[in-house]
Amino acid sequence: MKLLSTSADKKKSGRALMLRILLIAAVLVTIGNVIVLAYIPLGQFTLDIFISNTINSLLIGGTMAAGISWIMAWLDKKHPWLENPTRRLVLQLASTLGFSILVIGVVILVMIFTGSEDARSEMIYESSLFMVRVGVSFLILSMLVVHAIQFFTNWKKSVIMQEQLKREQLDLQYETLKSQINPHFLFNSLNAISSLIKKDPDKATLFVQKLSEVFRYVLEQKDKEITTVEAELGFVESYIFLQKIRFGDNLVLNTDVTDREKFVVPLSFQMLIENAIKHNVISREYPLTISIYSKNDNYIAFTNNLRKKDPVATSGTGLNNIKSRFSFFTSRPVIVSKDETSFTVELPVLEKPDKQ
Repeated sequence: MKLLSTSADKKKSGRALMLRILLIAAVLVTIGNVIVLAYIPLGQFTLDIFISNTINSLLIGGTMAAGISWIMAWLDKKHPWLENPTRRLVLQLASTLGFSILVIGVVILVMIFTGSEDARSEMIYESSLFMVRVGVSFLILSMLVVHAIQFFTNWKKSVIMQEQLKREQLDLQYETLKSQINPHFLFNSLNAISSLIKKDPDKATLFVQKLSEVFRYVLEQKDKEITTVEAELGFVESYIFLQKIRFGDNLVLNTDVTDREKFVVPLSFQMLIENAIKHNVISREYPLTISIYSKNDNYIAFTNNLRKKDPVATSGTGLNNIKSRFSFFTSRPVIVSKDETSFTVELPVLEKPDKQ
């Protein structure tokens, strides 16, 4: 059954490729003949000219189309539009124009060296000039069509990515809110407040303040795509304060972040800390140490020692969400590594809020 499905998929893919080739060929022939009609009177446009121009359009236009397609595919990998649109536009125009001129030059040389002795002067000059006109017109028209298609394709992709980012932002916000208002968290928080009111009223007041800061920050980030490292660390400070009421000195946070004016996606720090707390034993015998530190000026790393609890059901949604949201802003990936004693997640930092 699987072999039949694979065979059917190959046939379908082959038909789609053939249809695409025929469509491209039809477009090339149409563009080539429309351009020729712009330079010669309709009455002089004979069947021989049509056939000759059709062959030239397929050979020359096909070569130009294939070369330009390869150039744009290479530029998509090395110089994406989203990184630097101005540089990409200049590089694309320069490279495609240069390649097209090269193709036209080769065609002219072929005409010169394959022409008869009697046709090496005025006729070759006129034919070459006509070929240059047609080639440049073909290049301009095809580039307008290609850039128009590319613009609308990228615009559509950008809209889809924006919607995806919003959904993922809401998903992460929901997960964070859910973790803060789940019965265990609220029960532990209320117990902590109740205990502190009797033993240390000032600390109880501070606990309530930190709790309100946690909820306020989560709500404030609902419409933000990125936030500063400083803001995230401030949120983490409030979150850790609440957790230390429960775990005391058995939960240790070390912070060594140099550049706090850079940007990250909101709530990513808290999600990583929550995962570390959720999946590891925290006790006097096995304290949990979480370190947040700058790495190579491009990353902020989160490392915690490993002392895994009994297997906890997890879907990995939080970490996958963080990876996806960072990928919208930078080509540098979220790096996850683990050994026998530690677990590390490295988040890429953003230089400036280009898409805020």
